Amino acid sequence: MAILTQPHWEQVSPLLQEVIVQVGHQPFAKRFYLAGGTALALQLGHRVSVDLDFFSVNDELLDESRREIVTALRPYFSFQIVHDVVGSLLLDVQGTAVGFFGYGYPLLAETTTVEGVALAGLLDIGLMKLDAIASRGVRKDFYDLYFIAQHLPLTELLERGQEKYPHTRDFGMMVLDSLVDFSVAEQQAAIETSPPVSWEEIKIFYTEAAQAIGRNWFEDES
Repeated sequence: MAILTQPHWEQVSPLLQEVIVQVGHQPFAKRFYLAGGTALALQLGHRVSVDLDFFSVNDELLDESRREIVTALRPYFSFQIVHDVVGSLLLDVQGTAVGFFGYGYPLLAETTTVEGVALAGLLDIGLMKLDAIASRGVRKDFYDLYFIAQHLPLTELLERGQEKYPHTRDFGMMVLDSLVDFSVAEQQAAIETSPPVSWEEIKIFYTEAAQAIGRNWFEDES
């Protein structure tokens, strides 16, 4: 497992960095990987991210596992338990959301590590962002996926979707429609990125990409 040699710590708060460091010191860290916007920001440095989402392929977050996490972190942080059920543990660490989730879908690409914590790669984060957009397209997910698409084409992500989510029928087609549904994101605040990309540019990118991909799929089937 490769080490991320130059993480973009400037895009996370000192508290988030300290949580990552302390999680990386705990035995349970071996069962989890960091994904979501913070894992992406540490790799690409494209925007500030303010929460942590840890996922596990094999840990279902049963009672014993959730107790272990809470007990391990108590000496280092003051936090409230917001959500504590099988499969999900959400903590409010001094105003910062830190979540642990059972997520039984496979990792398709190698992870990298930072401070002992595994980071999902761009392929897996991209597929998770596609899945999130299909459920509810918030603005930050459109932005994150845009920056991933500068490294991995959307066509490749859509083609690999069925591999990660084998029980979702017609994953690519379902997501393609969602890529141009900006109704939720339109109501949300602007996001600052590095380099700067306007919301209008983001919408044009997805509209043109969805049209091109849809046209190619139609031609391949005819």
